[in-house]
Amino acid sequence: MDNERKCGKEWLKRRDFLKVAGLAGGTAALGSWGINVREAWGAEAFPARKITWIVGLAAGGGTDIMVRGLAPHFQKHLREVSRLPEKVGVVVKNLPGGGGLRTMNEVHRAKPDGYTMACDGEMLHTNTVLGTLGFDLFEMTYLSRIAAASKVLVTNSKSSINTWEDIAKAARKNVLKLGISGFGGSNHVAAVLFIETTKVNARPVIFEGSSGLSAALIRGDVPVGMQSEDSVKNLIDAQELRPVLTFSEKTRYPKVQNVKDVGFPELNDVVSSQRYVVAPPGMPAGTKKLLVEALQKTLTDKAFLAWNEKAQMSVDPVFGPELDKLVRKIQQFYSSKEKTLREYLLDQK
Repeated sequence: MDNERKCGKEWLKRRDFLKVAGLAGGTAALGSWGINVREAWGAEAFPARKITWIVGLAAGGGTDIMVRGLAPHFQKHLREVSRLPEKVGVVVKNLPGGGGLRTMNEVHRAKPDGYTMACDGEMLHTNTVLGTLGFDLFEMTYLSRIAAASKVLVTNSKSSINTWEDIAKAARKNVLKLGISGFGGSNHVAAVLFIETTKVNARPVIFEGSSGLSAALIRGDVPVGMQSEDSVKNLIDAQELRPVLTFSEKTRYPKVQNVKDVGFPELNDVVSSQRYVVAPPGMPAGTKKLLVEALQKTLTDKAFLAWNEKAQMSVDPVFGPELDKLVRKIQQFYSSKEKTLREYLLDQK
């Protein structure tokens, strides 16, 4: 009896080996089947390696600061669900150029395996209106809106410009150079709507990234600049720059004139910087679910919130159906401004 049991066990082991060997042989002959076999036998399950999080702007701006503040906490929550936590990481990559188009094209072309994502916003809407995006913005996989930063008009702390009247007076003498960062981005659109609505005699001057614009403002290369509050808060606190006009009634600078105070309430909050987290089209539902859950945990993580208490970034997360509604609502707004955007962003390019 013992010999029979022993022989039976040996036969089962041999049979199992032959089954596996046969399937492995099939892997070489049948490529797509091979993937399923590897998954079935416990090979790479997401996440199992480093994720590249692309920022379509130069280092030092509000979006870059936000992503770098999130990255270590996001990494922590990804490792919690990984079979290979020691191999999981988040690498932040700055890829400025083309007003964000370079970044979006790279993400759009990437494999939808969860290892490439980006943080960007209005350029998707702007370039859709202008017909320069090259793909349908709704093809992208939207994971979250992590923040929405309101706008502020800033100047050098030593500037003689202190009020809206000073701006209007300067513009009556000469064309006012209005610094912005990123062609077609939210600062550019905000500047366009500001000029069009107020009829101020101004011309946008484009810089690559908010840090480049801030440096130009400090040097005095341009007298005023349209910035996101998150991007310039530290420089305002350090008294390198000074706010002159705000574009949201909910502002860090209540003593500074609001655009409503000077007769243009319709400009409040219309073009806050939307910081989306997007991934390539066609991402599997399971991979997307893991990324979204990790972002949700990150944005409520006590350690991240402690970091943000000091950084004071405009964290305002949106997920799921509400995110889809938000993207479509903002695209509708941009489409309603198509004539103005084309005039300023194409005809004057």
